[in-house]
Amino acid sequence: MHFILFRHLLPLLALPLLAACSFTPAEYKVIGKTTNNTTCQVSPHLCIETHVFQRVDYEKDEMLITYDSDKPAEVADAVLKKYRLRAKRSDDLGAIKTTMITAATNGQDPQDLMKSIKKNETEVDAATSNFYATAAGAPLGVVGSMYPLSLTGIGAARQHTSGNGVVIGMIDTPVDIDHESLHSAIERIDLIPAGDEANRLHGTEIAGVMISRNPRIGIAPDARLVAISAFSTNPQNPQERRSNSGLVAKALQIAMDRGVNVLNLSFAGKPDPVVDRLVEAAMQRGITVVASAGNGGPHAPAAYPAAIPGVIAVTAVDKGEQVFNNANRGDYIDLAAPGVGILTTAPRGSFHVSSGTSLATAHVSGAIALLKSMNAAFNPTTLNQTAIDLGKPGYDPEYGYGLINLERSMAMTGR
Repeated sequence: MHFILFRHLLPLLALPLLAACSFTPAEYKVIGKTTNNTTCQVSPHLCIETHVFQRVDYEKDEMLITYDSDKPAEVADAVLKKYRLRAKRSDDLGAIKTTMITAATNGQDPQDLMKSIKKNETEVDAATSNFYATAAGAPLGVVGSMYPLSLTGIGAARQHTSGNGVVIGMIDTPVDIDHESLHSAIERIDLIPAGDEANRLHGTEIAGVMISRNPRIGIAPDARLVAISAFSTNPQNPQERRSNSGLVAKALQIAMDRGVNVLNLSFAGKPDPVVDRLVEAAMQRGITVVASAGNGGPHAPAAYPAAIPGVIAVTAVDKGEQVFNNANRGDYIDLAAPGVGILTTAPRGSFHVSSGTSLATAHVSGAIALLKSMNAAFNPTTLNQTAIDLGKPGYDPEYGYGLINLERSMAMTGR
């Protein structure tokens, strides 16, 4: 198996797969050879076979084995032994009646193993443990102009409620629960160590937007927050916070078990057979799922879980209501919310200004918490009907239905 770390070679390659990547630095493996290149098209006499690369966007020594929870554990034990796998953890995903084993591959390539198991085994399924990354840009410091919360009608809603009685769930990095602007109604469940200040940054930012008691920051300060820590610093890129599908799946089950009403997923990745099923199960239980549209830029592929039908996919706009330059575009985007130059909380009792679709997603989650606090039966699709149209008239792939507006939503529901 050939693994290659690309830095200077990327500009020389014209493979669409490479161009679509958003993680840096990126790692690829050789999966074959091809004659479909410029040299071969010019002259068959000069044709030279070139390698075909595939991005390694999954844990290299880990994979997921899943099976129906009604089946005995022996069905998985036999597969683990046959393919020389070592069970690291077993999780009961009750929402989809599945047992998930996170297994070490002992140096074998997880994707090759997955193909072999899918082809030859009938009692279990196999998947790579795919990467997800949080969707926020770098902090901008404590400078810049701030949003008035009235831009999306938050002030009008806050005359009636501060989110009382609603439970928001978030899957992110650890939150600095000692921040004086946050409050004691946070349940932090750590699936990974809390780590240093940098490791707690993104989760603290997102929690602040949703529930900070600072009146310039928090949207639903009286909502209860279940903060599940599943993301941590990527050793390959210290500026990135990363998780994998095994941890995210476990976190999703915990969120459902805790009875959350709104689930904030300020991260992005690719489709995943286990995670996608759990997100769908959460929605079937009546949980409103809000996810980041992604920060891959205008030509990035659709981000998941935001692109799952029924999930509210959120993009970011600045105070001039212009779409965030780095935001994904696509027909899966539903709504826009403030996400550029956002004042929020940071570790060690500090504050700063940050940008990204993650912040916009938290804004929408907080807004939905306010609306559900006033009316538990509130239908979030009302937000699409009452959004302020931006960009081209009607729905478009940059802004979705437009900028959320709680005043219009309350008027439509008779509040």
